[in-house]
Amino acid sequence: MRFLNRKWVEGGYDGFTTDLYWGVYLRHFEDIAADLPKMARALGSLSLGKGLTGSQVTATSLDRDARSFRLVLKVQTIEGDAYLEIAYRGVDPDAVDEHMFDAVDFILTDELDIAPGDCFEHRVLLSPEGEFAIQFNDMDIKLARPGEDE
Repeated sequence: MRFLNRKWVEGGYDGFTTDLYWGVYLRHFEDIAADLPKMARALGSLSLGKGLTGSQVTATSLDRDARSFRLVLKVQTIEGDAYLEIAYRGVDPDAVDEHMFDAVDFILTDELDIAPGDCFEHRVLLSPEGEFAIQFNDMDIKLARPGEDE
């Protein structure tokens, strides 16, 4: 993680430093937002490093031929549980650890960023340990409540 590290999440900094780290990430996100794909910008705007906190990973899938990775999170909304599906497109299948989420309890925080080579990066800090980072060219997101027709 570049901005919102484990010490930040776990309260290892004083209040001033915690706010400073979050403020630096918010300013960075504002600076890069216009360059992000539309749905990545939407995800970053919803999350802001805090919105996915506590979300459980319910499914993942890697499609090597389509060069895509799908991550489904159970998230809390004001209307109750919902499922957020994040589809990363233009990924390098060999760089994706599709089993990274096997022992994950929930998400601690996440960051969106610009990566080298005309790519973008989504970094996710995991509990109880670990970090997932994926580089992609485009993204789709979909939010659905249980039982909703697609």
